[in-house]
Amino acid sequence: MKHEGRCECHPEGRIRGLIQPWILLLLAQSPSHGYELLEKLGSLGVRVDPGTLYRALRAWEEEGLVQSSWETASGPARRVYTLTDSGWEYLRAWAVHLRRLRDELDRFFGTYERLKGGEENARA
Repeated sequence: MKHEGRCECHPEGRIRGLIQPWILLLLAQSPSHGYELLEKLGSLGVRVDPGTLYRALRAWEEEGLVQSSWETASGPARRVYTLTDSGWEYLRAWAVHLRRLRDELDRFFGTYERLKGGEENARA
């Protein structure tokens, strides 16, 4: 994935399924630390191994998708992640990809339902 003014979305990225876009969307809503992201993902019914999440966040930081800073105001110091402009671009790329996938799934289920309906009519 290159971030030289253009972002490419690779859904087969380092985290499986829809976890990547969910993390990006949560960071777009507000900067968060890792544990907070795990809690938010859990409330959405999305499970991710903490080690996988933290490795992805570190890799995204190296790629310029997120930036982090240390929050020391309350309790132990925590690294807080914020989406960068490249991260926003990557999120937009995911949204485009997911819309296309949704359209393909709609066509699939439409065809399936017509087939299923035809099957039921043939049996009646």
